[in-house]
Amino acid sequence: MPSFVAWQKKYGPQGLQVIGISMDDDPALVRSINNKLKLNYPVAMGDVKLGDLYGGVLGLPITFLIDRHGVIQAEFQGEPDMNKIERQMQSLLSGR
Repeated sequence: MPSFVAWQKKYGPQGLQVIGISMDDDPALVRSINNKLKLNYPVAMGDVKLGDLYGGVLGLPITFLIDRHGVIQAEFQGEPDMNKIERQMQSLLSGR
């Protein structure tokens, strides 16, 4: 999550929008974590139905890179290589 906060700050002016989706059942827990970590991006509550729309979310964490047209360009399961995500994200932001 700290990388997402940093990326939102750094790349937001270029069009990046980080959106967190919590699959927890307790919105109060999500608000508590949001306040504790001072997230600078929105976090919404998700459920199985939302996970199914993204091909079925079988494990967490999962990270999607979605382009400006709403098309999933990359999916990262588990603890991802944050440098790899950042490189792909920079490529999407630059239009390459």
